[in-house]
Amino acid sequence: MRAVWQLWLQPFRQMLLGALLLQLAWLVGAILLGCVPATDVRFAGVTGTLLAFGAWFWFIVLGLCLRGLCRPENFLLPDFRKRLAVVGVLQIAQWVLLPMLAAVLLGVPHAVLGGAAILLMAAIGLAASSARYINLLVWGLFVLAGWRPGLASQVAMAMIASPWAAPLALLLATLIASLSLRATLRIEDRETDDSPLENAQLGRSRARNLDGTPARRGKLGKRIGAIFDGTSQRAMQQALARYRRKPSWHLRMVLVRRLLLPHDNPQAIALRLLLVAAIVTFYVVAVMHRQRFNAAMVGAYAILLGLSRFPQLGRGMRQMRPNLADLYLTLAPPTRADYQQTLLEALVVLVPVTALSTVAYTGLGIVLTHAAEPLRMLLAAAIVSVGASLTALAVHLIGPEGSFGRGLVDLGVTLGAMAVYWGGYWLLGVLGHAIGGGVLLLVTLGFGLGVWTSARREYLRRPPCFDAPLAG
Repeated sequence: MRAVWQLWLQPFRQMLLGALLLQLAWLVGAILLGCVPATDVRFAGVTGTLLAFGAWFWFIVLGLCLRGLCRPENFLLPDFRKRLAVVGVLQIAQWVLLPMLAAVLLGVPHAVLGGAAILLMAAIGLAASSARYINLLVWGLFVLAGWRPGLASQVAMAMIASPWAAPLALLLATLIASLSLRATLRIEDRETDDSPLENAQLGRSRARNLDGTPARRGKLGKRIGAIFDGTSQRAMQQALARYRRKPSWHLRMVLVRRLLLPHDNPQAIALRLLLVAAIVTFYVVAVMHRQRFNAAMVGAYAILLGLSRFPQLGRGMRQMRPNLADLYLTLAPPTRADYQQTLLEALVVLVPVTALSTVAYTGLGIVLTHAAEPLRMLLAAAIVSVGASLTALAVHLIGPEGSFGRGLVDLGVTLGAMAVYWGGYWLLGVLGHAIGGGVLLLVTLGFGLGVWTSARREYLRRPPCFDAPLAG
């Protein structure tokens, strides 16, 4: 039982905050389930929806943990598959069987169908953690449901009334789970490792397990990864050739950047913008029918997407510590502070890259949504992205070591940046573009530079660390 207990604790050890929130959602759903009147179909539907989405996200986390556990060497452990099966039964009992049994005993309407639906959502979540096309399929279904809410409601009511809905959901859940587990439990060679500092936006680093090991990729992912690898290889060769022809401090810094940030060269940035633009275009076209769509939200989403680079940077810098010892010996800096300064100079390029990406995403959203005040949105997004990028880079360089602390810092910076964007958007509307933009620039850039200066001073004071990071 000790091995089963350790396997059950994996989500809490690898994603503590998310695991606690999802378990809290299950507890709230269980409490609400006890309060459901026997004839209130709507309240029962709300409770079932909460449990279904909780099971979906929980089994996504379980799938991510399972991807990291299912390494070839772990299958040599005694009864490894059997203990995984026991943990799976316990998870299904918690999220599906116990709520369904309680609903049946309490006389909740459509209890069996609700349990089958929760099991189907759990199977989809498990499959989505290992197959991206499942995520795209579910996302597409939600888009279609939002496009034709009346039709989606009619389909849902017809399924509720049909006696074949529960067996069909059970059969579909079994099929999806079996296909997902067959791929996950298959013993095959580990994927080639790659740089932890590769850009996570549509690059390979997003397809990594929670423990940092590379996950298995499909054919499309391998093709996209090969294209990104080709751009980074060409950029490195060009930088090396220029440095050999005319050695200088500037070209030396470019070499360090190409080494540390392989997917942040101009070609890769342009390719990433094109891929994101294609996905965003499809999404915006799909939801443009909504009359209440607020175009100003595009800037907030653009800032959110731009800042997603920095949490991965913080994790990558910690994973890269043992490898950075080779860089230290190669550079042979006169002092430790000179080496730290070199890293700072190399990484600060992410600030203009993030600002450029945010402005590009915002501009694309303006074109697609036909925004009424494009200059106001662009100005607010550009100003806020610079200050938020400086702040995010600073806190992720000297921030907490543990995953829980990093998660809190990331959440605080992201929510703060989006709140400042909305405040800046309002300020530009009240004071005008010139005065409001000046005030917003003074506040955001002043705060960002202050945080960056303090973090830079602290980073230069610290000695270089080449020890592997502790787990967690």
